[in-house]
Amino acid sequence: MKFRPDIEGLRALAIVPVVVFHAWPALLPGGFVGVDVFFVISGYLITTLLLQRLAAGSYSIASFYAARIRRIFPALFAMLALVAPACWLLLEPAALHEFARLLGATGLFASNIELYRTTGYFEGAAELKPLLHTWSLAVEEQYYIVFPPLLALLWRFARRRIGIVLVAVGLASLAWCLKLMPYDAEWAFFAAPARTFELMIGSVLAWWMGRDEASSPRPVWVDQAVGGGAFVALLASLLLMRADHAFPGPAALWPCLATAALIWVGSTRRALATRWLSMAPLRWIGAHSFSLYLWHWPVLVLTRHLVLDQPTPVQATLAVALSVALAWASLRWVEAPVRQSRLAQPVMLAAGASTIVLSLAAAWALTVASDHRASQPGRDAALRAGASDFSADRKRCHSSGNRWLGYDERCLFGPSDAKPILAVWGDSHGVEIARALGNLATDRRVAQLTGSSCPPALGYKPPGRPRCVAVNDALLARLTEDASVDAVLLVARHEFYLGSPDADAFEAGLAESIRRLRAAGKHVLLLDPVPTYHYPVPAALAMRWRRADELAAQGQTAADYRIRQAAALALVQRLTADGQAERVGLDQLLCGGARCQVLEGDASLYFDDNHLSMTGAAKVAPAVLRLLEVKTTATAVGPGPLR
Repeated sequence: MKFRPDIEGLRALAIVPVVVFHAWPALLPGGFVGVDVFFVISGYLITTLLLQRLAAGSYSIASFYAARIRRIFPALFAMLALVAPACWLLLEPAALHEFARLLGATGLFASNIELYRTTGYFEGAAELKPLLHTWSLAVEEQYYIVFPPLLALLWRFARRRIGIVLVAVGLASLAWCLKLMPYDAEWAFFAAPARTFELMIGSVLAWWMGRDEASSPRPVWVDQAVGGGAFVALLASLLLMRADHAFPGPAALWPCLATAALIWVGSTRRALATRWLSMAPLRWIGAHSFSLYLWHWPVLVLTRHLVLDQPTPVQATLAVALSVALAWASLRWVEAPVRQSRLAQPVMLAAGASTIVLSLAAAWALTVASDHRASQPGRDAALRAGASDFSADRKRCHSSGNRWLGYDERCLFGPSDAKPILAVWGDSHGVEIARALGNLATDRRVAQLTGSSCPPALGYKPPGRPRCVAVNDALLARLTEDASVDAVLLVARHEFYLGSPDADAFEAGLAESIRRLRAAGKHVLLLDPVPTYHYPVPAALAMRWRRADELAAQGQTAADYRIRQAAALALVQRLTADGQAERVGLDQLLCGGARCQVLEGDASLYFDDNHLSMTGAAKVAPAVLRLLEVKTTATAVGPGPLR
């Protein structure tokens, strides 16, 4: 296949945005679409190669996979060989155990499936998984398990219908992706069938360009117009896309089709965009793009584990510089020598199989090591135990993923003979609060009405949760007509929603929920924003203990809390200023000292980086119940505004 310098430059236009997005997200909000650019390039190049070999009669499954091993395995498994020991040194047992499972899945090119299984709302934070980025390799390799045999069968039995079948497969993939998006956005993101349409865009282009080679040449102005428009469109997608947009879905077509257009016009080398992409600096970056993709993410993640926080801009810059150096070294001393070697095909296939077996053995060894480390007693073990200090009824009583609980399926806690009910309505931040209130209340029951990333804001559609609107409408209707409910506590991770483009809709929806509840005679309480962190608190406390650091230093300063949560605190103040709702203050309760409290004895107040543990919720619950007692006393004296 003829070398295309513009495609090498296009790889640079894919990898640079990905690295920038991961290291400095605010600089390039749509940088994540660089992965989709890679999918189209890969689909085009592999399909072009397969069609050429089929036409020449030199196609074989064995030769295809031997070539994939030669291209992918050296860089990938060299990265794994260095990252695994670093994780053994830096990760706490639970994270190391998770890494070991993902290491084995990566060796089998099934990490997208493992990540889908373990990236639920309450699972480990995605930005702390060193092998998170391998999902895209898994998608590609799963595609190439099915695609080459399919293409070979079509070439032999239905050569004239290859284009029709490829287009049909791509459309079926897109349709399935669109169907999944409202109900299981995580699977739509990770699943190879839902991503196939992106690779298929490149495959269809390769088939079409192969047929078009003998056609009459097109005017230069067509190349200039299409190339310029596609270049601008691709840059615009990098600048305008946001991680909280519904993706992949139709939004992915924008950068994918722009990439396909740039590949198409690049075949004639006449467009200005093609000459830009062929410039030496871009080609240098493009040549290192695969290695840089492999290295940049684990280096950034391990930096987070090292500093127990989000890296500063300087730390992120150093991490990226180290990634570039590792990518250069990988290309020069690992990838290039293997690619240029004359190892026989059987040897290459055997080496690939052996490498997979070694990765599985390493995964098993790390699993044993993590389990052994977890079984050791000591204060660090007591501190780590906070990661399990969540509501025992979390899975049974909380709506998450595809599972949405109706009002009649709500969980009720507290004395069974108590009459008034306090309803906790909110997102996942309300789960442990509801259970702690139920444990503490003696004169009322507590109803849990919580859903992941689904705040109690009427008409508000959070990113990736379109069903929240209908769910909240139904919950409010039942709440307002339920005479046994005399009070409602509204709980939300305000900062998450205030950082979205629909922040105004979130505030308006929350205000409308308060108004409707008050009109129904309910006492409304609004919880302050919980202080949040960039690293799981129990793991950070255990690591600080091992490093002989001060544990209390893990808590953010009270000043930082008020700065970080300024918009959320102002929102709570506005919504409670007229007395329609009463504020449950956390600023003094958790952040009354110089630093916000994260520990009580050896018990963490959080079970991850932003959710209060049962210990933390038990610290907050009395403040809620005290306000209800004040309300009862005020009502007995006479009507008046709630304060």
